[in-house]
Amino acid sequence: MLRRLRWKFTLILMLLLSGVLAAVLAVQTVSAVRQYQAGTDLVLRNVLQRSQAALEPWSTLPEGGFDRDEELYTAIPAFCAVVDGDSGQILLALSFNAAVDEDGVTRAVEGALAAGGPAGRLPGQGLRYQIQRSGRYLRVAFADLSWERTGAGRQILTALLLFAAASAGFFAVSWFLSRWLVRPVEEGWRQQQQFVADASHELKTPLTVLLADADILLARGEDTVDSQRKWVESIREEGLRMKGLVQDLLYLARGDAGQRARPREAVSLSDAVESCVLAFEPVAFEAGLTLDSELTSGLSVLGDGEELRRLGAILLDNACKYCEPGGRITVTLKGDERAVLTVHNTGEPIPAEAQAHLFERFYRADAARSRETGGYGLGLSIASAIVEEHRGKIAVRSAPGEGTAFTVTLPLEGK
Repeated sequence: MLRRLRWKFTLILMLLLSGVLAAVLAVQTVSAVRQYQAGTDLVLRNVLQRSQAALEPWSTLPEGGFDRDEELYTAIPAFCAVVDGDSGQILLALSFNAAVDEDGVTRAVEGALAAGGPAGRLPGQGLRYQIQRSGRYLRVAFADLSWERTGAGRQILTALLLFAAASAGFFAVSWFLSRWLVRPVEEGWRQQQQFVADASHELKTPLTVLLADADILLARGEDTVDSQRKWVESIREEGLRMKGLVQDLLYLARGDAGQRARPREAVSLSDAVESCVLAFEPVAFEAGLTLDSELTSGLSVLGDGEELRRLGAILLDNACKYCEPGGRITVTLKGDERAVLTVHNTGEPIPAEAQAHLFERFYRADAARSRETGGYGLGLSIASAIVEEHRGKIAVRSAPGEGTAFTVTLPLEGK
C-alpha cells in the first residue's frame, strides 16, 4: 500500500511539474513562432513599400523578364509582382535576394489571387504573401517560408528536448519528494501497527488470567462464592486493569483523532501540583522515599484542572517507581514568563538511547521492572499529550550522579 502511495505521489508531482513546464514551453514556442512570422511580415511590408515606387502604367513585362533591385537586401528571400487588376497581367516583377523565374512568379501570383485574401500562405510553394491595391494595380509581395519553418522547427525541437530532459529530472525529484512526503505516513503506519501489537499483547495477559480464573470457578461450581473469593477478586482486579488500559487507549485515540478540545479555562497550576504532592506523600513514605517540594503560589494557566492533576500524578508516580531505595524526590514549580514544573528523582540514570523514546506509547526503558510495578508504558505518552494540549513542552534529563528530571513548561494565563 505504501509503495502504491509513493508511486501516486510521484506521478502527481511529476504531472504537476511537467504540466507547468509544458505550459511555459508552449507559450514560449508560440511566442517564438509568432516572432518568426512577424519577421516575415516585416519583410513583406518592406518589399511592398519598396515596390510602390515602381508603379507606372506598365502594359507589358519589361524585356528580360525581371528588374532586379539591388538597393534592398533582405535576409529572407522575397520578391514582388505588380499586376494589372483588370487584366490580371503581370506588369513588373522585383526580386529581393530571391532566385525565381518567370514561371515561378506566375504560379505564385495565380495562387495568391486564387486564395482571395489580403494575406496568407502558399504551403505548396513554400511562400507567404501580402497583397495591396493601388488604384487599378495590385502589388503582391512574396517571402520564402524556409527561414520561418526552420526557426519554428528548431524552437519546437529545443522545447521537446528540454521537456524530455526536464521530465527525467522531474521524475527523480518527484521520487525523492514522494519518499520524503510518505515518510511520515510510513512512520505513522509503523507506529499504528506497533500500537496495535503492543495493545494486543498487554490485553492478552489480563484476558488469560480472567479466563483461567473463570475456568477454575466453573470447575468448582459446587463451592460457595465466599470460598472462591480469591478467584473472584483476581477477576475483578484484572478487569479493573483492563478498564484502565482501555481508558488510556481511548484517551490517546481521541487525541489522535482531534476530538479533545483545547482547554480555555483559567486553572491554578499551583493548587493542582500541590494536591498531587499531598496525594503522593503517603506513597513516598511507604516506599521509604523523601518527597520535597518548592512551589510558587498563584501561578495560573489556561487549561483543564483535572488533566493537569493527572499530569502531575503521572510524573510523581513515575518518580516513585524509579527512585532508588531511600532516595529523594523533589518537585519544584516556578514561574516568570512561563510556568516551569520539574519532578526530579535520584537513582540510576535512564540510558541515553532510551531517552528519545520515553514518550512513545508502550515504550519501557526497563520492561521487567515496569511489569512488576503494573505499568503499561502509556503514562509518559499521556503526559506528553496533556502538555501538548496545553501548548507546552516536556523534556527529560538524566545522567549518572544527577538522577532523572522531567521538566514541563507551560504558558501562563495572559502571556
